[in-house]
Amino acid sequence: MIKKRTYIILILIMVIFFGLTYIFLGSDNLKRRKYESTILVGNNSTFVYQNQKWSRLYNDNSEFKNLNWKEFDVYSGGEKLGEYLLWYDTKWYAFDKNRKAKIINDDFIGINTNYEMKVLSYKEESFTSSDYVTQILSENKLPTNSQFTANYKIDLDIDEDGILEELYVISNVFPMDFSPNKLFSIVFLVKGDNIYYLYKDIRDNKSFNGCKPHIQSILDADNDNNYEILLSCNEYSNSSQTDILYKYDLEKDEFKILISYP
Repeated sequence: MIKKRTYIILILIMVIFFGLTYIFLGSDNLKRRKYESTILVGNNSTFVYQNQKWSRLYNDNSEFKNLNWKEFDVYSGGEKLGEYLLWYDTKWYAFDKNRKAKIINDDFIGINTNYEMKVLSYKEESFTSSDYVTQILSENKLPTNSQFTANYKIDLDIDEDGILEELYVISNVFPMDFSPNKLFSIVFLVKGDNIYYLYKDIRDNKSFNGCKPHIQSILDADNDNNYEILLSCNEYSNSSQTDILYKYDLEKDEFKILISYP
């Protein structure tokens, strides 16, 4: 009788344990599987998040046309412009709820989700000197007195732990009044005592080659309370643009690419 009662108690404990595990972990995982979002990176890229996976849409894809007249939150330079209905015909056009045309910059971010996506408002601050930048240039055997065509940083709390990180963008690509031997574009983040590379491109100067990076958006794309970084990089005269969505991988302690185009 005692043994039978012991088995019943053990079974009840296991049932309660697995039940609580499902409540705290399983239900949250099921909820995340239902998250869906579409991110338009101007007229260049369309990223889709569904079933906890990222994919791309192309303008010859039948699903792409289904985005017409859907409502998007539209951002530019980290600031929200408003909620607009978007319609595509070789480029995106914006309309208000009465379908009255609105003018938006080609360099915009459009977001359509079935959950509340947090988008960080940020400010780009130029700098004249930085020990971190000097360290990065030295590590990559670049002159520490290099001139820049882009040099700014963004303060952000990427993991919402109350401590600000610093995101740096430095480049000497497309110089007009100086001619370096090497062209470079580097984006890195300073977190605590560590420096993390997001983007690095160093090449010989062949006159207006290279790619100049800029931060398009900082957003919690998958709703996990950690911000992702959306970066774009432009070739000369914007003839070609690369779009990359980065996420900090806590386990590997590095930034990884979630999705990119092309």
